[in-house]
Amino acid sequence: MSITYQDLKKKDVLEISSGKNLGKINDLVIEKKSGRILKIVVPGRRGSFLSCENLEIKYSSIQKIGDDVILVDLSENKRPPKPKNCCLPCENECALQVDLDGFQEE
Repeated sequence: MSITYQDLKKKDVLEISSGKNLGKINDLVIEKKSGRILKIVVPGRRGSFLSCENLEIKYSSIQKIGDDVILVDLSENKRPPKPKNCCLPCENECALQVDLDGFQEE
């Protein structure tokens, strides 16, 4: 079974133990060499002007991808450090972060 990024980003991401709605996927972290998805990224809380905190969720934390929601278990997931005055995802040494909103396959 496969799913597109366009379909993924429409689904709410719910934390399985608390039922908290974490929002919708706004980015993916993809391993350069294999093309494998390492993490999904959801927007975090908005702080002061021009700052934000994204929540990167390991792909292995996904418990179920349903018709309307994605259930995740964050018990082993840690929140990344807050970027300073930036709403862009942080660089990761072993992965390429890709914003696929405007992605078109040739």
